[in-house]
Amino acid sequence: MEMLFENLNFMHWLVLGLSLIILELFLWTVFLLWIGASAITVSIFFYLMPETAWPIQLLIFVALSLTSTFLAKRYYPVKTVDDELHEKAKTYIGKDCKVSSIEDGTIKVQIGSSLWFAKGPELSIGQTVKIIDVESSTFIVEPVDS
Repeated sequence: MEMLFENLNFMHWLVLGLSLIILELFLWTVFLLWIGASAITVSIFFYLMPETAWPIQLLIFVALSLTSTFLAKRYYPVKTVDDELHEKAKTYIGKDCKVSSIEDGTIKVQIGSSLWFAKGPELSIGQTVKIIDVESSTFIVEPVDS
């Protein structure tokens, strides 16, 4: 194992970094992006100072990877479509809407021209319901007393 590390040069770090970034394009996790960027940074550092010992290179790589991943997660959180839908759905809490369809136990309510999934007690099509909560992007509803 030590022999493997002793033969490291800047090209190994560069290939590792670029490979991780290319892999990231297929995985969409954003996690490998920062580790790949750290490997490329070590490559540049090692190109400028080729006499750096391999334990120092690994230490720099691990420190950069941990730091960049932590900072990216903290200051640039990844927002997904589900997060955006959840935030939009929360704005409808307290509003009334009508049950549009019930198919195979799946309830859909209509708000404006959009249909949203809903959960609630015994409901019927055309019934007016009030949105009391949101679970992911599904409304939790209860019947409105007429």
